[in-house]
Amino acid sequence: MYMKNINNFFLTLFIPVLLNSICGCNKYDTLQPLNGFTVTTSKLTYRVGDSVIFNVSGNPNEIVFFSGEPGKQYANINRDSAAGGINKLIFQSSMQQGTLPNNDSLFLLVSKNLSTYDSTGIANATWTDITSRNTHWPTTLATSYTTSDSIDISDFNAADSINIAFRFKGKQYTAAAQRKWEIQSLVLTNNLTDGTKYQLFSAPYAGTANNSAFAYTGWVAANLITDTSVHGINAWNLGGYGFSSASQLMNSNYISITGAYPIVFNPGTGVNNNPHDAWAITRKVSLKTIRPDAGITIKNVVDAAFAGVTYVFKPGLYLTYVYKYTVPGTYTATFIGQNSNEDKASAVQQQIQITVTP
Repeated sequence: MYMKNINNFFLTLFIPVLLNSICGCNKYDTLQPLNGFTVTTSKLTYRVGDSVIFNVSGNPNEIVFFSGEPGKQYANINRDSAAGGINKLIFQSSMQQGTLPNNDSLFLLVSKNLSTYDSTGIANATWTDITSRNTHWPTTLATSYTTSDSIDISDFNAADSINIAFRFKGKQYTAAAQRKWEIQSLVLTNNLTDGTKYQLFSAPYAGTANNSAFAYTGWVAANLITDTSVHGINAWNLGGYGFSSASQLMNSNYISITGAYPIVFNPGTGVNNNPHDAWAITRKVSLKTIRPDAGITIKNVVDAAFAGVTYVFKPGLYLTYVYKYTVPGTYTATFIGQNSNEDKASAVQQQIQITVTP
């Protein structure tokens, strides 16, 4: 009898382990129900700066919080474009060579129908000259940079996409060197009426700070002069269409390609140089582009919780989450509780309308 009980005991341990090893099952393979996931607050009206305490019941694997503020609204998680924004362009330029005054010049242009980045495509495109919209061009020769106006180009946002270009036109002078220009730190934003601002040349889902993003702007050098004997007919340190600083070390003029600002239009220091018509063109961009709104992950399946979460050991209450609103208004606070495994996911939404007064 004793040996029989021992055998039964080991069979009880062995069979579940054997079944798990055969089917690959574990406790995460079964999708747990989200019964009991609720969120409540003690009141619905608060003052600016008050601690709003959200009481969370239930214990999902993941919890994401959307405060309802601009850029943090659950209703906008799939929104990637918005009309009606104000589009602002800012850059820095430096004029470093040339006799003052002379007729060398740098032009700022926008096209809504550029089809290719070669001389034919550029010549056939319709370009709008917006050079005069910037009143802060350099007026002296210096290696320092002049920051442009915050240039409004919202009149182009009805187009599906646009290209922005800097065009350098250098004439042939017998007694003077042509102008040398440098461009850096181009930033293009879409500014919505709710106060949110989106950088249009930046990494996907990056922050909205005013940092320049050379790599994501997709700069391309091109020219409208077909005389290949002319040295430096492109924007001298940019790649041509189809290759970039990431894939080539030199451009077609054997000039090293930059992987960062500044962009240099450098015709050389000699006099009587051949004419230049050099272009630096951005990739296509939609001025209506925005990033989907995002929430704060306050718990996931790996980490128990993040900042702002307080664990409370009370019957029926899993945790509390504390949040402070800084602007008066009415906000729809949304909590998404989710359980998931490798095959599927189940989510429950809890929303509370919060009023914040001054």
